[in-house]
Amino acid sequence: MEHELIDWFDENGKYMGEIDKAIAHKKGLWHKSVHVWILNNKNQVLLQKRCSQKKFFPNYWDCSFAGHIGAKEDSLQSALREGKEELGIDLTPNDLQFIFKIKEEFVWKDIVSKEFVDVFICKKEINIEDLKFQEEEVECAKYFDFSEVLKENPSEKIFPHKEEYQKLLSIIKKINKGQV
Repeated sequence: MEHELIDWFDENGKYMGEIDKAIAHKKGLWHKSVHVWILNNKNQVLLQKRCSQKKFFPNYWDCSFAGHIGAKEDSLQSALREGKEELGIDLTPNDLQFIFKIKEEFVWKDIVSKEFVDVFICKKEINIEDLKFQEEEVECAKYFDFSEVLKENPSEKIFPHKEEYQKLLSIIKKINKGQV
């Protein structure tokens, strides 16, 4: 999306104002985003394959859906919007559970991404055939065993959210024990 306004923060999370997302990525300014991980009843995680036209990590498998939090938007609103936009799914606030916040930094070519990420989990059976992919964002989706995501050298190109994966693994273990 061209000229998308997002909230800009300093490295400590202090609000600095609104800025265009492209400028934030060019200058490496901190901003907020959401990641949503869909788990089925087998505790497999739904990953989407980023389309080849993406400027940031094209053709990589990534979380179920994600996106920048728009200016004056909260993370739950953003997560619900992104699920509809990227996968064509209608979720309710009750479908999503906030699990943690993480601070991530990545550089890819001329993009410097510095994000405070609100991470949600969605424990729901979602049939891949029912998904409607946003063509400029998502090529396809499939379920992965989480062990594949954690491999040092996975068989597919998987977005390197290393710290996030470790925290997510801990949550999945708690879910399996009925603690979440």
